[in-house]
Formats: sequence, structure tokens, C-alpha cells
Amino acid sequence: MAEALPTQPLSHDDYFALEQEQDQRFEYIAGEVFAMTGGTERHALISASTIAAMLSALRNRPCRVYGSDMKLRITEQDKFCYPDVMVLCEEGRRSKLYVEEPLCIIEVLSDSTESYDRGLKFEHYRSIPSLRSYLLLNQDRAHAELFERDTNGTWHLAEASGTEMEIKVTSMEISLALSDLYQQVDFDSD
Repeated sequence: MAEALPTQPLSHDDYFALEQEQDQRFEYIAGEVFAMTGGTERHALISASTIAAMLSALRNRPCRVYGSDMKLRITEQDKFCYPDVMVLCEEGRRSKLYVEEPLCIIEVLSDSTESYDRGLKFEHYRSIPSLRSYLLLNQDRAHAELFERDTNGTWHLAEASGTEMEIKVTSMEISLALSDLYQQVDFDSD
């Protein structure tokens, strides 16, 4: 997350207008806005491959898969943000500018966001009642960490490393091959 812009607290409408005027994405937290930065080639490839894998795995289900161009509203935190990938199914709600109540959120980790993605952002995501799965994908090696919430509200961790492995997302009853998620990613390049 980048530095806060030097402005007074913004209403939701002012935030939406700012994004339209600036033609840039901002994260919104309780009236404060933060400019979002661009990503790397690896980040873009992993995100795109993950969207494709999710679309394929969920093709016969009443679910929608969104990339990082769609905002997520977290009502409990008065927050709007842009996850790398989200899945909305029956419980999810959609509007023209944002979605609410995803079943699954996926983030591709980077050096600048990893501690935020694992810490405060995950804390905010856990406040979403419908969220059952939070998948973190490393962009420096083929490694996935899946946090899943059981029916008692307890979060459990499963991991998979290497392109020959799969990660099972039990909340959606699917398995994702890491070879699909990391398709065309060159770990030897800088």
C-alpha cells in the first residue's frame, strides 16, 4: 500500500469521483485514500493464469471470477480495495463499482505488499462473513498458502510448493495445479 494522499477524509462518493478524475486506482480506508502501485511481469502472469484457472474450475457453477480491476467493499472496515483475484458465488453481491461478500480472495505476494497482505489486509478480509478461502501466491517461486475458514470460524493453513503440486480449495471443492497458476513464469529472470 502506498502513502496516503494529503486530503481531508473523503466520502464514498468523493472517493469514486477521485478515481474517475485521476484515472488511477486508490485503496480507501475510513475516509483516507492510498494510491496503488503497478506490478511486475511475474505478478501479472500469475494473476492472469489464476483467473483462467479459476474460470475453468468453476465453469459450471453460479460463480463469478474478478481480477484486480474490480473493487471490493468491506463494510465492516469501511474499506474499498483491489484484490488480485476474487470469486463471488451465491452469497456475493454486485454493483456497478464494487462487489461485496466474496467466497475466495487471492493475492499475489510482492516484496512491497507481503507483510500487509499477510497482516492488516488479511485481518480486514477475515471480517467478511462470506469469505471462506484466502490464497497467497508467492511470485519468487511456485508456492501457495491457502487459509480456509471452517464452519466454526477457525482458519486453517494448507501449503503446496513446486509446479508438480496442487492446492485443494475445499470451500469450492476444486483443486488448482500450481503449474497452471505459474504458467509462463520465469523464476530465473530479475
